[in-house]
Amino acid sequence: MFKIIRIPSVLEPFFGSLTSKFHWEHFDYFRMLVLSVAVAWGRRNVSNLYRHLDADTHRTRFNNFILVQRWDAPACLRLKAEELVGSLHPRPGDTLYLLLDDSVKIKRGKAMEAVGYLHDSATGTKRPGHQYVTAVIQFQGLIIPLGVRLYVKKEHSRGVGVPFRKSTQLAADLIREFNAPAGVSVVVLFDSFYLCKTVVKACREKGFHYASALKQNRNLFRDGRKLKAGRYARKLRRSKAERHITISGEKDKTVYSLIDAGRMNVGDLGPHRVVFSRKGQDRHQLGLVTDDLRMKADDLVRTYAKRWSIEVFFKDVKQLLGLGQYQNGTYGAAVTHLHLVCFAYALLTHLRIEGEKGKRTRTQAARRSVSEVQNELRRVVWRDLVAYLEEQPSGTSFVKELERLLVA
Repeated sequence: MFKIIRIPSVLEPFFGSLTSKFHWEHFDYFRMLVLSVAVAWGRRNVSNLYRHLDADTHRTRFNNFILVQRWDAPACLRLKAEELVGSLHPRPGDTLYLLLDDSVKIKRGKAMEAVGYLHDSATGTKRPGHQYVTAVIQFQGLIIPLGVRLYVKKEHSRGVGVPFRKSTQLAADLIREFNAPAGVSVVVLFDSFYLCKTVVKACREKGFHYASALKQNRNLFRDGRKLKAGRYARKLRRSKAERHITISGEKDKTVYSLIDAGRMNVGDLGPHRVVFSRKGQDRHQLGLVTDDLRMKADDLVRTYAKRWSIEVFFKDVKQLLGLGQYQNGTYGAAVTHLHLVCFAYALLTHLRIEGEKGKRTRTQAARRSVSEVQNELRRVVWRDLVAYLEEQPSGTSFVKELERLLVA
């Protein structure tokens, strides 16, 4: 791997609209760090990222950029997300999906701020770590990061100087902050944890429909009778025949079995369309609901299946872009790292959109994996490095310059 000497000209349009959001030389630090996160190998801590940069500035300046927040990271990421959606040329009548979920990263640093004991789904135990509430946009098969919030427990909020917000309130904030293109319908997708008054109210304020899963013990009401979702689903399965639909994924097809329960009241949230479905040969039935009473049962199952994209997003940003690999101890540094990783993912999405024009259809471009686009970005950086070396004098000086730019 060779060092990054500058931002390739083909990537300048991605960063161009953000110039006015930074002061002094911080815009250069931001661009170099985002590109380094996107192309580097190894951990995404400051020391390793700096190894990939041919910068005259000392490493402490980049570390200080991460430690001290002198830019509005959430507003910048939201601006870039809306720009990327606009570059896909949405038309009135199109449907855009806003996906909400959270993820946990185990952190063992004893002096790290905002670390609390959280449920680890992998082990089923509570372990110290950070929780990230995240929103991404799915449109035309592409994933665009919209926002990420670091959850802070109530007992830690005063220590880091931020007001306490429940994870459902953070999710509602992300919904309210999103400005959809004119004439485009928005469907918000989330799991059963976020099916609550706080999130539902935010969706209704913005005029967005939503689709969610149901907990087994959720109360449903029909004709004045109170029913438990899990028990009612088993009763329906014994009395009604299931229908089968096939949903095509990127690599295979999956058969879903479903029973349409029709219109029911969900708790105190009002009337919803309720469907119970099973994936493949699973015995467990998953309850699905939507406030769009006109949505057909088949469409509800297909719509909620799109929520899986945010799980893939978390896997990619953790494994390929180093989400959570920060070592700085402050709350602000963790927030900056999260946004740099999301910007790196957005840069890869930008390369998907712009780099494939005239080469592949949008569907084919969307099917490219993150690792494939990451390698394409590395080739872009390499070609720019070759162009730089061609400008250098030949002979010994060329070889010395090549050795200097090699990352050991």
